[in-house]
Amino acid sequence: MKLTIQEDGSVRETEITIRCACLDQRLQKLVGQIRQYGFCLTGYQESRQFQLPLETICYLESIDGKTFLYQEKEVYACHETLAALEPQLIRSGFARISKSCILNIAFLDYVEPLFNHRLKAMLKNGESLIINRNYIEPLRRQLKGDSV
Repeated sequence: MKLTIQEDGSVRETEITIRCACLDQRLQKLVGQIRQYGFCLTGYQESRQFQLPLETICYLESIDGKTFLYQEKEVYACHETLAALEPQLIRSGFARISKSCILNIAFLDYVEPLFNHRLKAMLKNGESLIINRNYIEPLRRQLKGDSV
């Protein structure tokens, strides 16, 4: 693989171009990580508003109709629903793992089987989440070859 970086002070917006013979699984993962870099979600704590880069969000969860954004050590409220956020997030390395949870795949350490055809997702920060059986196959397809 050849990597070329051109710095130009007159450039107003960073542009990334990938030239390849075939967009394979590894490149698709890289594209998802690049998409995370330029995208933020708005999170709220008390009366303060924060712009949270996607790469810092471990997962999003909906509890009692409210959406929360989880970083490694912080939790923020979000005014958007998971359904509204999902189309943007899936293209950026996130995967729906249950009706109420969307996981940032970059924070996934490993998975282990549970009863009732479910999986436990262990995150790199030590937290665990349940992957419901209806979401296992789509997650496998999204990981494209990573061990699940």
